[in-house]
Amino acid sequence: MVEEDTIDKPEKIEECYTCGKKFNINANDNSHYHYGKFPMCNYCSNFYGFYDKEYKK
Repeated sequence: MVEEDTIDKPEKIEECYTCGKKFNINANDNSHYHYGKFPMCNYCSNFYGFYDKEYKK
């Protein structure tokens, strides 16, 4: 059985809306689109606490 977290997604480079860092939005970390449209890197997601893993699919 293959877990969903281990499936590789294609790399998609975005620029963090908060800090300006370029990152892979599809990486298996807390990076995500805040409010569905603002890319936020793993560091900012963890630092500001704007993340809930249930929303990343």
